[in-house]
Amino acid sequence: MNLRKMLDGCSCVLLVLGIAIAGVNSQLDSLSFISIDCGLPPNSTSIDVDTKLTYVSDDQFIDTGVNYRIASTYATNTLGKQYLTVRSFPNGTRNCYTLKSLAAGSKYLVRAVSMYGNYDNLNKPPIFDIHLGVNYWDTANITSADAAYVSEIITVASSSYLQVCLINKDLGTPFISLIDLRPLEKSIYQDANSTQSLVSFGRLNLGGSNVR
Repeated sequence: MNLRKMLDGCSCVLLVLGIAIAGVNSQLDSLSFISIDCGLPPNSTSIDVDTKLTYVSDDQFIDTGVNYRIASTYATNTLGKQYLTVRSFPNGTRNCYTLKSLAAGSKYLVRAVSMYGNYDNLNKPPIFDIHLGVNYWDTANITSADAAYVSEIITVASSSYLQVCLINKDLGTPFISLIDLRPLEKSIYQDANSTQSLVSFGRLNLGGSNVR
């Protein structure tokens, strides 16, 4: 199961979504990326085997939630390290990650990925909403323990930070496996601007044998 190869480098079909951005923590790496391994112990890192990018613990981005490892049944040798842990949010309706050190007016791709992996031993994948700041982004309808639910949005930052928020709908406990933030050239995805963002509707690999 090579989820990372499926996520990076495909063609995108995008849906326009009007959105305003609110926010408040983070440090960019040398590529101006933010790569967060949610649920990883504080001050630790993991390496993505395909991209060789370093993922950092999420403790510097949020101060709520509980860390878990997924069930051993789903922790296969081919599963990326970023999917082995999750941060779960049993308390509160709204829990937010704060991504700092951004450039106001710059364009970013933000990706939130959740793989259940029966981390809570309940065998009940949840449904919860994802917001970018105060605005609705997506509903994560987790239907399988071994499948990653991927939400992507292309947005223009209105300030030096963005917030990725998980919203409890009383349909199970929200959780998350990883968050990616990637800077984009202003000239691409021109429909993403200061008043609206683009939400990924799907990804297609057209003819490629190795998607990165």
